[in-house]
Parts: sequence; structure tokens; C-alpha cells
Amino acid sequence: MANQPNAAASPTASPETVEVNILDRAYKLVCSPEEKPMLLECAAMVDTRMRQVKQAGKLQSADRIAVMAALTLAREVLSAGPGGGSSTASGSTAEIKQRIKAMQALADQMLAPQENLFE
Repeated sequence: MANQPNAAASPTASPETVEVNILDRAYKLVCSPEEKPMLLECAAMVDTRMRQVKQAGKLQSADRIAVMAALTLAREVLSAGPGGGSSTASGSTAEIKQRIKAMQALADQMLAPQENLFE
């Protein structure tokens, strides 16, 4: 039965909890095993960008730093699109869209617990 996919590659594989650190704060996120590498890459990218924003400016609030980091990442993604000419862009439009969706999902997961604070 060599043609059967293993459990880790199966779309029905059970979700796993992944802990990521962004700007010295731990976040526990749930994702499928297939999404884990992308999630870790996105978290590392967000952490790096937030640290750059924090070091470059007078911002100290984590939410303001996150917004500025998100804006700069979005600008890079949009400028990397067709005709954008960004030399830092890698991958096809489909890959870029997939990365954006993963970053959006990560942001939604990270912000969901914060929404309870304002109810």
C-alpha cells in the first residue's frame, strides 16, 4: 500500500498547537500539520518586522508597532505584484496570495483573545 498518504500529509490530520514568540510575547496557535511551516515563517517575518519598527521609531505600544509592521509588509506584498518590480519578492502571485491568507489567519488568531478585553 505504498500509494496511501501518511497521516501527516492527510488533509484530515488533526490540528496541532504551535507556540510562536512575537516581540517577546508567546502565542499559542492551532493549525494543521501542513500549515505549520507557513505559520512559523509568517510568525518569524512578523516578529522581525515588529522589531525593526520598534527600533526605528518612538512607538512602544505593541498594537501600534503591529499596525506599522502590517502596513510595511502589505506595502511590500503589493509592490511585488504584477508591475511592482520589487527585487525582494519571491514566488508567484498564487504563492504571495497564499502567504497573505496565512498572515491574515495568524493575525485573526492572535487578535481574537484581545477582543474579549473590550466586551
